[in-house]
Amino acid sequence: MKFLLLVVAVFFTSPVGTAEASPQSSEIQEPKKKKKKRRANPKKAAKELELLQRCATQYWEGVRWADTERSASFIEDSNDRMEFQQWLEGHIEGRKIMEATVMRVDVEPLEDKTSEVTSQAFLSVALKGYEMPEQILKKEVVEQEWYLNTNGWWLKWESPTLKAREAAKAAQAIEGAEAGSAETAP
Repeated sequence: MKFLLLVVAVFFTSPVGTAEASPQSSEIQEPKKKKKKRRANPKKAAKELELLQRCATQYWEGVRWADTERSASFIEDSNDRMEFQQWLEGHIEGRKIMEATVMRVDVEPLEDKTSEVTSQAFLSVALKGYEMPEQILKKEVVEQEWYLNTNGWWLKWESPTLKAREAAKAAQAIEGAEAGSAETAP
């Protein structure tokens, strides 16, 4: 009987049994909710990171073995893919890449909910290789930007042809604006 009274007394006097929670107990419960959120994301982030590393490795294996078709498969826009393949062939012509190692990967989630792109990544890749006919081993670090959407990870690459067109249009617009202002000047 004394034991039952002791349990009932503890129940009524403890803060857990009261209707009002102390401010300390709500502060303790708040971080627990945050921890659950943090625990839910790392699995998804780890899978995304693993997928990115596999994609980057396959891309660089394609570069290393001069399989430009394999490397070009990581360009999302099919119109740019063929141009990228030709650009890459010209870029690696006369070069032999012996080793390509992804040294660093920085992934940043994007907060823009309207965009199809959910994350972007910045990779640092260490290359070892040589150019013909010198055959002197050269080391360099290449920086790349990749992005993630619902279809997977893609290499961010801008077509030199499109860049030249946009630059020509911008120059034409500036010339047109200057010509218009010159005609109106007294």
